[in-house]
Amino acid sequence: MRISLFFTLALVGSIATAQVINFDDVNLDSTGYWNGSDLSGIYVEEAFSFNNNYNAEYASWSGFSISNVQDDTTGSWSNQYGVSSGYAYSGSNFAVAYSDANVSFDLKTLDGFYINNSTFAYQSMLNGDAYAKKFGGDSGDDQDWFMVSVIGMVDTLAIDSLDFYLADFRFVDNTQDYILDEWSWFDLSSLGNVNSIRFKFSSSDVGEWGMNTPAYFCMDDMGVNNLSVNENFTKSFSIYPNPVKDHFIVSTSGTVSIFDLSGKMVRNVFVEAGDEVQVNELNSGIYFVKLGAYTQKIIIL
Repeated sequence: MRISLFFTLALVGSIATAQVINFDDVNLDSTGYWNGSDLSGIYVEEAFSFNNNYNAEYASWSGFSISNVQDDTTGSWSNQYGVSSGYAYSGSNFAVAYSDANVSFDLKTLDGFYINNSTFAYQSMLNGDAYAKKFGGDSGDDQDWFMVSVIGMVDTLAIDSLDFYLADFRFVDNTQDYILDEWSWFDLSSLGNVNSIRFKFSSSDVGEWGMNTPAYFCMDDMGVNNLSVNENFTKSFSIYPNPVKDHFIVSTSGTVSIFDLSGKMVRNVFVEAGDEVQVNELNSGIYFVKLGAYTQKIIIL
């Protein structure tokens, strides 16, 4: 007799309802920004938590700040809170991300958000500064770029990542080179269901101590695809047996991806519903199985 344990991940809902995080819930003082100096360590809006790490000794921060600063010309560290367009995408406030930034929330699909360069980063790339080069160089032919990556997470597992170029000088035709100075949509819907996103900065301008380009960007109007609960609507897949010895069976057809705890993909195979997925070559331990937008945990004995 085989005893099967079914683990089902389900969403119950009907019509997708729009939710927008616009950062206008906070009343900013005359400085025009909140940077975590109150040591709250977090900005929360509509159950979305934006991290903030404030160092009182050095009056410095990382993560997220909230701003309505309209300075679009001062390109120095003294202007960490300005946006290159000079205004929020909507309302009065927007968020500024710096260095180690992440957002956590309940499992859901994000539509995306509007993104722009900070004034500091924009002016640094446009003109160069004491630490960073002028993008394109004097000739305009240098193949420079500045990018932010969004990593979709389910707990500690990295599910997928998406890239957005805030500046790109790699075109053969230099007239196509750009440094973003207007709000643009960054679509995150293909990440599927996640419960946090992490941001990673990268640039062509790298020195002995790491990236020279100021690691900032601005965010506004994060759109969220929420499901209401007026009618039952279930999307799920089941895995059995679990714990797993040599193989498991999935109830749904599709591409099955298996990840270890470090986030490394160790198996990727297309299966029909009811097919066996062989795992006898994997070491014992905890793994995550992703099928479509859904992820489940398994234990291999």
